[in-house]
Amino acid sequence: MAKKIRTTHIQKADYVNYLKKAEEFLSSAYDSLAKGKWNAAGLNAIHAGISAADAVLVALHGVRSVSPKHDDILRLFSGLVKHKAVDENIGHLRHLISMKNTVEYDQRLVTQSEAISLSKHCEQFVAWGKSVIS
Repeated sequence: MAKKIRTTHIQKADYVNYLKKAEEFLSSAYDSLAKGKWNAAGLNAIHAGISAADAVLVALHGVRSVSPKHDDILRLFSGLVKHKAVDENIGHLRHLISMKNTVEYDQRLVTQSEAISLSKHCEQFVAWGKSVIS
């Protein structure tokens, strides 16, 4: 039996707040890239992707994950979001989430190529998420 994912109900109209967060984090990621701040760029890209996923889930279903396991958002997303190109875009989100612990908690630093890759995955996921919502 599949484990239930902990969620919280949120007014659908509040998706705009999550989308604003996603856009601000993405903008900060690109500002950090321009300044050679690879760690900040990577973490901002990851947070932007998670906020964009929250925006889509809230807009379409009025829920978001409150699970401490970030992988649960992938399961929630794939179970609830039925939209064109969802699998490809969950791949972008999966890549972002797979790097979260490394970027945020590991002793090693994020490389320039990793920061650029995370930002590109994020940009594609945020753009797709906005198209789903509109």
